[in-house]
Amino acid sequence: MKSNAKCFEELRAYCESVPVIDCHDHSGECGPKYEDPIQVVASGYFPSDLHSASSEEDMEVIQDRNRSLEERWPVLERAWKRTCFTGYGMVTQRVLKEFYGEDELTLEALQRMQEKLLDLTDREAFDGLLEKANIAARLLDVWPNRRQVMDGSLELTPRGRLVISLPELHGIRDYNGVQNIAGSVGRTVTTLDEYLEACRELFEGHKKYGAVAFKDQAAYSRTLDYGNPTRAEAEGVFNWFMEDPRRSGSYPDGIRPLDDYLFHAFMRMARDLDLPVQIHTGHMAGIRNDIAKTNAVGLTKVLELHRDVRFDLFHANWPYDGELIYLGKNFPNVSIDFCWANIIDPIYCQRMFQQALSAVPHGKVHGYGSDFGGNADRAWAHAQIGRDNIAIALSELVEMEYLDLDGAKEVAHAWLFGNANNFFRLGL
Repeated sequence: MKSNAKCFEELRAYCESVPVIDCHDHSGECGPKYEDPIQVVASGYFPSDLHSASSEEDMEVIQDRNRSLEERWPVLERAWKRTCFTGYGMVTQRVLKEFYGEDELTLEALQRMQEKLLDLTDREAFDGLLEKANIAARLLDVWPNRRQVMDGSLELTPRGRLVISLPELHGIRDYNGVQNIAGSVGRTVTTLDEYLEACRELFEGHKKYGAVAFKDQAAYSRTLDYGNPTRAEAEGVFNWFMEDPRRSGSYPDGIRPLDDYLFHAFMRMARDLDLPVQIHTGHMAGIRNDIAKTNAVGLTKVLELHRDVRFDLFHANWPYDGELIYLGKNFPNVSIDFCWANIIDPIYCQRMFQQALSAVPHGKVHGYGSDFGGNADRAWAHAQIGRDNIAIALSELVEMEYLDLDGAKEVAHAWLFGNANNFFRLGL
């Protein structure tokens, strides 16, 4: 992608030179080792668009590696022609061109790719692609073995910094779930107080290991409109399922008082540990979900109450840009994170980058996060698109004399590297 602005090429080259902080990724291990050319095409998030453009039956054919390329290609071709211009499709196009030398997706291209399939299970090869993307550090939400975190034996993928995943911990619904979490720190829990003590010990151990933030993606299954129940209400739910291991609270409504109470308790722990909290807002992976429950504006009461907690709100709140810009402008403890969003909707991000600059302090924007699980090839392509989006947005503002080129470079550096490095205290 390009802009007709006179300074675009210089600004885009500058963005390429700036190391980037990957504010959100799920690479728990290096991979994959591609075994099939269509796996390269229909990887990452692109299967969602292919599915949206076809059907469940077609997706089964496309992803069935027991079938030949020749049998699957006509089904893939129909879906590809209907969705190749999306942000996800753009990632696939860039991967095909950069790593396989293919400008167009055809059956013949797939056949040629069979001899060139990348093996990203090789740690050196995986890290080499991160180096190619000029990714300096990655914040990893990988749901690790908690005991390995506590004893320091966990090995992260290259350039990784751990974040602490919260939904499982405040979404507890039965005795066994509680004991599984508490067992990570060698405890057996019988009361809500003991559970909170176990969680605090767990969080302290994660920070000692090197964790740099908390992460909460509960919006996939519940509303972001957290209530503020009393301790007695929460304890009633907790005691009900703890007194009989065969009981299980219904999710989300049956455990809502406990879920909400624990979320607020964890925000206080985040404050005490001086760790920021990343929260999933906006679009969700896959298809067929309820977007209304994920709008960041639902967090308003949380942001008001926990003023000493630093919040990093995800995915540019797609498609609710105005609400997130409002929150970023009005709450000192809110930063806007464009992780994943650069490929969900590149045009949305280009416009939102411009609007954010005109409405929100530019020191409160984090410009990139790959949000893949492995797929360093796609992380490279995603980083390219993110840099394109920032360069396009800022060069057009230079063209209209909103700021000069030096100012645009200052902002680009902040959005790609400086803001996140400071916010998460990475020390780079």
